[in-house]
Amino acid sequence: MAEMNLQIEKDVNEVKYISILRKSIDKSIYELKELINNNDFVISYNLLDVDELLEMKKLVSSLLKAGAKVHIYEDNREVSIEFLDNLIESYLDTERYQEEVDEQMSDD
Repeated sequence: MAEMNLQIEKDVNEVKYISILRKSIDKSIYELKELINNNDFVISYNLLDVDELLEMKKLVSSLLKAGAKVHIYEDNREVSIEFLDNLIESYLDTERYQEEVDEQMSDD
């Protein structure tokens, strides 16, 4: 499965980030702390699921507001937040286009 992965740099505000993560992730405080300390991915999202990517964007925004240094990876390649935004917008455009085509076909 193609994935978008999230990594957070360790710093003194780690507790604040773990608090934010716990609202979205069903992992223990210890597990999250270990993932951050080991520079591992804290969570992965399905690259092909726009709902999951929207959830990821919301989580990234919360972490950034808290001062976290967040890294996003498409599989193992680091990408920017703009890449995530563009990917989501592309999926939403495709959904809108498909809805328009469906409406046109039903009108005929």
